[in-house]
Amino acid sequence: MKTEEKAREYLLSLGASKSEIKPYPVLFYKLTGLFGKPRLFESPIKLFILQTILGTIFWGGGMWLVTGLYQVVDIRTLFIASLFFGLSTGLILGIQVKLKAKKLNLPDWKKWQADNNHRN
Repeated sequence: MKTEEKAREYLLSLGASKSEIKPYPVLFYKLTGLFGKPRLFESPIKLFILQTILGTIFWGGGMWLVTGLYQVVDIRTLFIASLFFGLSTGLILGIQVKLKAKKLNLPDWKKWQADNNHRN
């Protein structure tokens, strides 16, 4: 059994939800077939930055596709709205992971691997 799979089972036994044990970003790991560490073991700052970047890009692109093709849109408004979306969802994700990891009293990834005799 791989380290990541064992970590997911451990987190489920502690009461973590299925969305909290998936790696981030989920689509990247699904498409590549790689195994990533559960997001509860990720740094909240890293998750904040990734979600801010990805959220801004995808929300801005989606807004442009929906509204920009049919009407004139001010690019500054589009950029500010997508940046606000990215920052707010990044903040929510980072805080959610930090609070849940604290509630479950989780160590960091390397310490967890050392405690469970895994090498990576």
